[in-house]
Amino acid sequence: MADRSKRQCTGSPHFAGIRAGAPLAVPILRPREVASEPSADFEIALRALVRLLEEVLPPARFGRLIDIRGGAVVAIACSDAPSRGLADALRRSPFARRAHGGNGALIGGISRDTRAIEALPQALEEAKLALEFAGSAQSVELFADIDLREFLMQRASDSAFRLIPEWVRHFGPEGSGPSHELLRTIRAFGDCSFNVKQTARRVGVHTNTIYFRLNRIKQLTGIDPRTYAGTSRLLTTLRLVELGHQRGNGSA
Repeated sequence: MADRSKRQCTGSPHFAGIRAGAPLAVPILRPREVASEPSADFEIALRALVRLLEEVLPPARFGRLIDIRGGAVVAIACSDAPSRGLADALRRSPFARRAHGGNGALIGGISRDTRAIEALPQALEEAKLALEFAGSAQSVELFADIDLREFLMQRASDSAFRLIPEWVRHFGPEGSGPSHELLRTIRAFGDCSFNVKQTARRVGVHTNTIYFRLNRIKQLTGIDPRTYAGTSRLLTTLRLVELGHQRGNGSA
């Protein structure tokens, strides 16, 4: 491990401040920009992330083991609540806030806390999954904070995309025109918890226009958007279409 504060075990298991039975979490960090070929600049960026972890995991508060593996910085952190504490510290760091096309210079994923050493392989997988969800909205993502619905949709099989119904053609992509207005309206309606007046204010139209569009959506899809089940089905399907386009799935 790259951490110079390592200590040999003496008596009860204790290594770099990691105590037996204490909460543990696994973070993974990597530069936001990943080069197609290894480069000296990329190695420098990785070493900078090692130093960042050393700074945000002070020995007075955290036990730590830090290493560079597979083009990323991987660590084990130990404290009373390592995942939340580490996430807060990283999000406040200049690396996470630095302007770089509107994003920070790093992305990271952090596992849930665990007290079992044998659960660390699972924690590593959680950190890898959280890293996949890190992006412009949140440079450092906690596995525990991943939205379950989004998680399941992003791992949808090709069979799920073949279930997308024909009525999606009535909801146009981002842009202009009636089909786009239907898409914009149903999203706003869900965000506003089915409140027509709030939806009208958000979209910038009269409430009667919202009622007209909701009725139009029902005519085109056979789904009533004024019910929880209806709006959930519409939004889930439309999000799956977006993911299909991002994935390049022809079925979507």
